Amino acid sequence: MAAVADEIQRAQAALAACGVDGEVTAVERLKGQSHISLRVERADAAPVELRIEPQRGILPPYDLPSEARLLRLLRRAGIAVPEVLGVCADLEPSADRGQGCLALEWVEGDVMIRGRVEADAARAYCETLRRIHTLDWRVAGIDWLPEPPVVGPAVRERREIMTRLRSFGVDDAPHIRRLRDALDGLAPSEQPPMLVHGDVNFGNIILSPDSPRRVAAVLDWEQTHLGDPLSDWGRLAAEDLLGNLDLSADARAVMQDARTAYGRSDDDLHYWTLHQLYKHASATAALTVLRGWDFEQIAAMYAEPTERLLSIGGAIGFCP
Repeated sequence: MAAVADEIQRAQAALAACGVDGEVTAVERLKGQSHISLRVERADAAPVELRIEPQRGILPPYDLPSEARLLRLLRRAGIAVPEVLGVCADLEPSADRGQGCLALEWVEGDVMIRGRVEADAARAYCETLRRIHTLDWRVAGIDWLPEPPVVGPAVRERREIMTRLRSFGVDDAPHIRRLRDALDGLAPSEQPPMLVHGDVNFGNIILSPDSPRRVAAVLDWEQTHLGDPLSDWGRLAAEDLLGNLDLSADARAVMQDARTAYGRSDDDLHYWTLHQLYKHASATAALTVLRGWDFEQIAAMYAEPTERLLSIGGAIGFCP
């Protein structure tokens, strides 16, 4: 009971710091690894989602005020995102390192990763992803995001991944080194910078319960950047390699057609799939340090997907 009371007290303090009213009556910890994510019930008020920056996480540096700014601009541009109710840059200013927090409206619906994805849900997902990628980010006021360096977004991301790996002391793990070595000398074709979500796994998509299905909200924008939109598709292909997408045959065909409409080569998709598998492996390796997960068990998870991806070279469709 003391732990529950502490969670409620912490959530109450975070909501107050964000300028959000309401007496907290219950707190539920949500899945997700980059932030502490909570569903917060309030007396005589709608529930909210509360995100609190961890003291040490897998995706530093964290910047919840910038994410709140981005969400407000995306919502104004017609992208389905939760409404920002309040944000605080530093929840604990007396600590050596403060924690940001962000309060968002709670969006009801079905998390896309739960259950088999049919064609109507896949179509809604692909349409939303296309809207994100084709959004005129300059007109939308998102031109404060840094543009990719001359060396390209792939090189920038690989530097960020390597920094993460070294900070957790897992950069020389055999399964990670193999993926990194496979990337050496490869690069996707150059593209004009577009808006990239950065974490388009189905767990970050909420579908409306009505028919036809539509995307009610896209969550978790902390990795959003200007870069190559095919990196988002590479993330999907990597998730599929890992067995994390449950797609009907019709849904898979919808997603294949949507990816093909980007007019990019299979070689580019192959690069970004390999890149995103490497990035995924770096995140889970960091989590073995933070959460005490079995490192060998996590490493084994990448063996077959890596072999399959490397064996087929550049000739792949949406999901190999």
